[in-house]
Amino acid sequence: MKKISRKTHGIIDYLWAAIMISAPFFLGFTTIIPAAACFFIAALSVFLLSLFTNYELGVWKRLPMAFHLDMDIVLGFILVISPWLFGFYNQIFLPHIVMGAFSIVAGLTSNANSMIKDG
Repeated sequence: MKKISRKTHGIIDYLWAAIMISAPFFLGFTTIIPAAACFFIAALSVFLLSLFTNYELGVWKRLPMAFHLDMDIVLGFILVISPWLFGFYNQIFLPHIVMGAFSIVAGLTSNANSMIKDG
């Protein structure tokens, strides 16, 4: 049984996006362009995905929750490997691993069943 409800996951999504936007500033890696760009792109992706997800906090409800959770897992994996993929691992890597792992765990432990009916 999944532990995180869809509504709680939605709250986490919007908070996660806000943290991802602000983290490069308060952790001091805005000058490491690839590292900061990964956070900004991830934040925008999750924000847009959340707006279009068919769950309690979605606005346009076009994408299934199961797809959203799959994308959380994919995004988390990309964040975890991004320091090595984009070559900034020798400058910063821990925030990417932590936030990526969080995204993976949230994707794996959230309820995908949708109460909201299409149509």
